[in-house]
Amino acid sequence: MRIVIVGGGIVGSSIYRILKKEGLEVTLFDAGTKRQFPTLIHSLLLKDQDIELSKKSLEFYNKFRIPYINMRSYTIGNIDSRLLDLWNSAGVNINEKFVSWLGTNAIEAIGGDGLVSISALESGIEKITARVNVIVEKGYASIKIGDKIYKPDLVIISAGAWSKYIVNIKLPIKSYYCWAFLALTRHREVGSNIIYDYINYFYSRPVIGLGLPFAIMGNGKAIEASPYEKISCIEDKDEVINRISKRLGIVKELYTSGNFCEATPDMRPAYGKISENAYYIGGFNGYGAEVGPGLATILSEEIITGKEQTDFKKYSIERFKNFDDNFEIGKEAHEL
Repeated sequence: MRIVIVGGGIVGSSIYRILKKEGLEVTLFDAGTKRQFPTLIHSLLLKDQDIELSKKSLEFYNKFRIPYINMRSYTIGNIDSRLLDLWNSAGVNINEKFVSWLGTNAIEAIGGDGLVSISALESGIEKITARVNVIVEKGYASIKIGDKIYKPDLVIISAGAWSKYIVNIKLPIKSYYCWAFLALTRHREVGSNIIYDYINYFYSRPVIGLGLPFAIMGNGKAIEASPYEKISCIEDKDEVINRISKRLGIVKELYTSGNFCEATPDMRPAYGKISENAYYIGGFNGYGAEVGPGLATILSEEIITGKEQTDFKKYSIERFKNFDDNFEIGKEAHEL
């Protein structure tokens, strides 16, 4: 069976690794338009079945030896006790304590968060750099590269925010821009701890986990936009920096960057068949490092075994059969 994956980000690279390990014939095309941060947060501090997907992602990272650094995290704000119990049941050590360098009580989590090397995940595999379109006609998907049409046995669309623009049928997603900045602070602790602040509404994560006073910070706000747009101005950046400074003292912005993500109507991931020989997987809404490889594992198992993975049916794209194109982008699902 000849399989083509369109999109070589977190999910496309994960599927490629799994299917190649099974000895299948897989080709991965990637346009090379998205520049990913070298590391991203992986967290078990999620909700509901997302935690199970996050566990599967962690199993994937371990299986394929993707570099992973365990991190202590601090969550500030009122967190439902049922959610704390859920995190505990997932094996996370939860403790509420006063944290002097944050100047407040916080939920300390050990064994729940880490930094995963996305650059390692996406490198070291064979990718063909090309802009690919997927054409679905009479229930069958082909791929178009330039003026040439190819007909693989199976197509997997995992192009993130670009997915809806490269296929000729409607997908239940919208694209949005999410930014973050590299900050210099007076606290070396930001270089070795993750912060989720639901009072001043920001997050902070180490750059590479070396305990230096540098961190990646942002607010996770979604700016609806096409991935073909150039975002030149972020209106609320100064206001976000001021809110972070209230918690950490003056922080200095060194560099600002961002990425395009895709949102589903319920802000949860989706996967499933969109034609007889094509799957879509995406809608990771800003938390692809947490649940992306997990859902990639589910889809890969479905392809390998030929059986639907019913335990994770809540992520099926079938739930959007009658979706409204005018849905509003909500809060990212990993935000509490």
